[in-house]
Amino acid sequence: MLRTVYLPVLLALLVCLEIQAQPAPATQAATNWLSFSEALAAAKVSGRPILVDVYAPWCPWCQKLQTEVYPDEDIQQYIEKNFEIARLDIEDKETSIEFRGYTLTSAELASGLGAEATPTTVFLAANGDYITRLPGFIDAAEFIHVLKYIGSGAFQSQAFKEYRAGQE
Repeated sequence: MLRTVYLPVLLALLVCLEIQAQPAPATQAATNWLSFSEALAAAKVSGRPILVDVYAPWCPWCQKLQTEVYPDEDIQQYIEKNFEIARLDIEDKETSIEFRGYTLTSAELASGLGAEATPTTVFLAANGDYITRLPGFIDAAEFIHVLKYIGSGAFQSQAFKEYRAGQE
């Protein structure tokens, strides 16, 4: 009798533990990253600012941006309508990129844009002029405000703190 009661309970417990032990599937960002040169060319045509994601393949915070922030539906929609997007590998010393009359590696360009660590999000005007950079990880709830601040052009006339105060 005792064995018949414990066996189903034990099996149920093992099933629960097995389900819990399964890693959650990684969410893949639906973001279609362009090369830096492609994003710059697209921005010249569209007039939209450029979002540059500076990353390193080994960086866990960069991976967290890719799996938790960029796949967010609101962020996806806003980026799609308001930005051209590119990624730069901060450690890539082989890929050559032409920018403003210079031939730079991805690592050199990332450094030139002020990225000292990863992740760093750099914003450029459609003509390639520097707007600002955002070092470190930022969650989706706050990142959308940064995107709207840059994408709306509000950065040209007010500080981010003022902009955020007007949004609440």
